[in-house]
Amino acid sequence: SLKRIVEQGTEVRMVKMADRINNLQPPPAHWDDAKKIRYRKEAGLILEVLGGGINPYIEARLKQKIEDYGQYIN
Repeated sequence: SLKRIVEQGTEVRMVKMADRINNLQPPPAHWDDAKKIRYRKEAGLILEVLGGGINPYIEARLKQKIEDYGQYIN
């Protein structure tokens, strides 16, 4: 699905990254560490594939949220 997003243009890429920023909140209590690790890794993939200078502010925020999300993993 990330390939499709890349094809749709810059605005869609920014929205997807902003959406993940918003979603990197404290995870649901029923998520185990494996799920949290996968979710964080997926966020990193989103940044890697959709980032690349299209919006330095959004990319920096997403990077920071990914780093901060580590606090929820035991």
